[in-house]
Amino acid sequence: MNIKQISYALALSGVLTGALLSVRIGALIIAAGFILFLSPDIRSMRPIARVIPIALVIALIAIALALPRG
Repeated sequence: MNIKQISYALALSGVLTGALLSVRIGALIIAAGFILFLSPDIRSMRPIARVIPIALVIALIAIALALPRG
């Protein structure tokens, strides 16, 4: 398995975790999968093209922190 397939599997498990168990943990797993997906390509992207993926990761982490536990 290469890193893209691992990130797809991680994101899918995050969606399933968010739907079935905890949205908070699911958002963190999706953010981790998104970071893995972007890690090989982030250096070659233009600076302006980096903003949206990084903002999405930050937003997912902020959602996970803002949601109440339970």
